[in-house]
Amino acid sequence: MIQASIFLDSWQQEAILRLLVAAALGGLIGLERKQHGRAAGLRTHLLVALGAAMAMVVSLHFGQVFGKTGSNLAIRIDPARVAYGVMGGIGFLGAGAIIQYGVGIRGLTTAASLWCTAAIGLGAGFGMFIVSFVAVVIVLFALIVLDFVDRRIPVRFTKRITINVPGTSAEAINRYEELLRARYVKVVNIKYTCDFENDCSTITLRVSARVVHLQEALERLRAGATEITGMKVE
Repeated sequence: MIQASIFLDSWQQEAILRLLVAAALGGLIGLERKQHGRAAGLRTHLLVALGAAMAMVVSLHFGQVFGKTGSNLAIRIDPARVAYGVMGGIGFLGAGAIIQYGVGIRGLTTAASLWCTAAIGLGAGFGMFIVSFVAVVIVLFALIVLDFVDRRIPVRFTKRITINVPGTSAEAINRYEELLRARYVKVVNIKYTCDFENDCSTITLRVSARVVHLQEALERLRAGATEITGMKVE
């Protein structure tokens, strides 16, 4: 009984250490997300890592208590099932972090960091401290260092340009499209509506372009189509 009590105390100390390490590693990732103003920040990432670690610790302890061979209570224990459940369940939390912002999507990086944090929590809960720490370093490298690299890579953005013009003729659409394409702006689709009562039209163009080229194209469009009464870019 004394040996069993000592073993249990040792396991509890090890379990507490694993939970603390998981919480600390998850908090490091959450701190970076918090600095970027994300809703899923320090507390969310810490709790995700802590919860994943707790699930793994409980699963391992369950196996030690009830999975002993030669006992009438022996049960086949597979701690990997806990990992499957945690990584599948974290998808719901990640989906909640993804929102539509205008014509784009925000929250994909935060959702990915939550998913990685859950995996790191499982690793810490399993006692893989060094591997979990290296995983945190890689995640922070992707979130911090690669963020600077990503900002310097020329990328194309999708925007929606809404143009108001007098009259109800669609003849000017091709001219507007050519003015945009002349500045390396790709027109993805065009929507045209007429208001016969007020004798005006609304043209909505969804375009793909780099920021610099889009600004130049809009200036060229305003200069080449003076009949435009209103323009909005979203």
